[in-house]
Amino acid sequence: MRIAELLLLGLYPALLCASIGADVARRIIPNVVVVSLIAAFAAVTFLVPVPDLIFRLAAAGAVTALGFSLFAEDIIGAGDAKLAGAIVLWVDPLHLPLFVLATGTIGAMLGIAAAARHRFAGVDEAALADRRRASLPYGVALAGAGLIIHPLSSLLHP
Repeated sequence: MRIAELLLLGLYPALLCASIGADVARRIIPNVVVVSLIAAFAAVTFLVPVPDLIFRLAAAGAVTALGFSLFAEDIIGAGDAKLAGAIVLWVDPLHLPLFVLATGTIGAMLGIAAAARHRFAGVDEAALADRRRASLPYGVALAGAGLIIHPLSSLLHP
């Protein structure tokens, strides 16, 4: 059980923090973070009973498909789509609405903070219009919600 605890209490939160740092710094979520999240979840499934595994896989597939649909419309980045699918593997299916709510709340706070920063920075309207087209680091909202929801996980309390 020690390895499972290390993955659940150490690696998963560390990978989410790494995705936050990378998204803030470079607006890119490294593929190695997403692949590591998926590989760590696969390892956990061998170490801890996951009775709702089929629902987690279905939810992750649906979220990834939705994410790539949004990516195709240039609404979110591909990294955000992949990260969302990887995080949903770790979220209990019953907690998905809470995850969506937390993601939306953090995303709204990011949007308000960005708008306030631009508003009070004293930029002219043309520069403001260019900045509005700039993306928000939405991986921060996704990973932040994953960190908030994680203590509720049935994986931690088998």
